[in-house]
Amino acid sequence: MTFPWGYDEEDPVCGALRLLLLNRITLLRTQGVTDFCVVLDAGMGLYAAESLAQLRVTDEAIRLICIVPWEGQATKWTPELRDRYFNVQAACSEVLTVSPVWTADCEISAMLNAIDLAETVIAVSGEGDALLPVALRYAERLDRRIVNLGSDMEKLRV
Repeated sequence: MTFPWGYDEEDPVCGALRLLLLNRITLLRTQGVTDFCVVLDAGMGLYAAESLAQLRVTDEAIRLICIVPWEGQATKWTPELRDRYFNVQAACSEVLTVSPVWTADCEISAMLNAIDLAETVIAVSGEGDALLPVALRYAERLDRRIVNLGSDMEKLRV
């Protein structure tokens, strides 16, 4: 939740970015991508997973693989976010958990695991997100295609 809108999902920039994310996911699907791997966090990961879960209702070819950094991740989230988190997990094709408890590296490990499974990485950089640059360098080393919506988000603010 390092984005300018924090938890205010009614913010117009948040809505526009979610629509942009859905657009990129849909474009990948039209290019034949069927497997989507999402690091499930309270932010873009949850937004992406919710969009993909909805698309799966009418497109059975889509596989949604959610990677959870640690089992108790959602324990202190708001009840609404927790419900969304568990509803998405129930809609996943597969849920992979990196660690049973929080560790200093479980979040970056989740990102790197997702990149290992990916051909294309969709990233959205939030302010103060220290892990994303590390993950993107890893994706570059593995020669993954990177779609970074961060610059698109800047255009949405104007």
